[in-house]
Amino acid sequence: MKASTIIKVYIDTNVLVNYATGQEEDVAALNYIFKKRRKEALFTSSLALVQTVTQLQKDNRAKGRKAFDRTKTDAILTAYRKRITVLDLTEADIDAGMKEMGKDLEDCIHYAICRKAGCAAILTNNLSDFALFTKIRKLDPRNFGTIKQRIK
Repeated sequence: MKASTIIKVYIDTNVLVNYATGQEEDVAALNYIFKKRRKEALFTSSLALVQTVTQLQKDNRAKGRKAFDRTKTDAILTAYRKRITVLDLTEADIDAGMKEMGKDLEDCIHYAICRKAGCAAILTNNLSDFALFTKIRKLDPRNFGTIKQRIK
């Protein structure tokens, strides 16, 4: 893939969850992208939002975090929907994802939705989950330098 500037970016569930829970690297990366891209060039899916709600509304004792209440979760979803275009999950997306050869069907479906929107990159903490998908650049919030090089 060319080293050109990336215009359209798909935001994976783990980044949405980490941003909402204040994970420093994800907050810095997503804040930077929010400053550089309008809603029309930032994408996630209804699938990712539902997965985010699920993660936020359950206790995560391993990270010392209590479940978010309904009010806080609503506020987070509202904020995301103001800044990110939400693509609906369709039956065609599920079919397209099922044709991909990735080990995790859920990630294959995210990839199918991402490609449907014409995204050049996916912002994710789980690079290995998308390793087989060579038609899209993987951006890691922990590698902020690469994000700044690719999103100007």
